[in-house]
Order: sequence, then structure tokens, then C-alpha cells
Amino acid sequence: MSKAIVVVDFAYKGPKKSGRGTGRSALKAVLKYLQYRDTRNNHLAQNHDYERWQDHGMGVHYHDILKNCDQLQSRHVLAWTWVISPAPDLMELIPENQRRDVVCDLTERVVEDYYAARGFDVPEFSFVLHDRKAKTEDNDEPMQHLHTHVVLPGTAPSIAERLAIYNNSTKGHDALFREIASQHFSNALDRIVGPEWRKLRDDEIESPLAQPDLPDSDDLDLWFPRSR
Repeated sequence: MSKAIVVVDFAYKGPKKSGRGTGRSALKAVLKYLQYRDTRNNHLAQNHDYERWQDHGMGVHYHDILKNCDQLQSRHVLAWTWVISPAPDLMELIPENQRRDVVCDLTERVVEDYYAARGFDVPEFSFVLHDRKAKTEDNDEPMQHLHTHVVLPGTAPSIAERLAIYNNSTKGHDALFREIASQHFSNALDRIVGPEWRKLRDDEIESPLAQPDLPDSDDLDLWFPRSR
């Protein structure tokens, strides 16, 4: 099996606290962390006017995003929290001045197409782009690791009423998520780099049934703490 070209993951925060890393207070902590942390050791100025979030209806400040999560939650889901992380070795093939735009564009396309494929209207969402250094299996020196954290409500709009959204691996939703992300990132690499990038992978594109290794950790510097 080839290495994944992009790692994606979804988790959620429920409205009720049921243990460590759960409930509304945990979501607030995650949102605040994402807004004010650029890297592990860089604490950004806590300025209300600092626009770190890319706003698609949920807000540009964690206070607004949390408020919208409250208003748009479902019975069981206060917010969905996604991670979209293109492979660092493939991102290095893209000119540096294009990388941030590529990851932001990828994030927007994945959100839109995933909900469309599920038969839902695209909900409100906001995301933040993080830039850090990370070691990979094939490189001793840390590589740039651009990735996004996306926050979406527990419901999606419809004509009559908002519909609850549930993502379930047993129904193939995670495979669909990976397939859409992999296809869009492949398209971006083909357009910007050309087909030679495929030499770095055994297969042309990650199989939608592949299971990429995700950090099994509650460290916010790795991923969101999970609340399944």
C-alpha cells in the first residue's frame, strides 16, 4: 500500500461533558488554542481584531464560532472538527509562494464536495491554517507541515429545517472523505507539479479504503482531542 498523499480526519464535540476533552468547555478551549497558537511555542497576541480564521459563515473569532456552534448544534453534536493535512514531502514539490493557497483551496473543495456527495447543502464553516515543522519517515530533517483545522456545526441547512449530520466509518463516510481529499490534492499536484510527483508513491492515488496512520494522542499540537 502506498503512503497517503493527504491525511484527513473528523472528530466531534458533543454538547454534554462526559469526560476529559468533551463538552462545550472543551470545544471553547480548542477554538481558543487554534486561534492563538501558530506553532508549538509561539503564542500569538490575544487581539480580538486578529483575523486568523478563514470565515465561511461561522465567524473570524473563537467567540463567534462557539456562539454559532451553540445555535447550529444537533442533539448529539455541538461541532464537527476536521483536520486536512497534505503530505509534507509532496507539498515541498509546490513552489513555496503557492503552498498556503493550495492548502486553503483544497480545504474549501473538500468541505463542499463531501457534503454534496452526502446529499446535503454545504453548511457554515471556518478553518485555520497551521504551519509547523514535522519529521517524516523518509527525512531526518523536519519538513514544513501545512495543514488546516476546520470547524463545522452539527447540522446542515435545508429548505424546511436544518438536518443533523453524522459521520460514521461503518457507513463508509471516512473512506469517502479520504477519496475526495486525495482526488483534489492529486489534481492540484498534476496541475502545478506535473505527473512526476506520482513517482513518490507506489499508486497514483490513495485507495479510498486505505487506513492512514493518525496520531493516537490528545496533544493539541498534533490533532484535536477526540470525542467519539
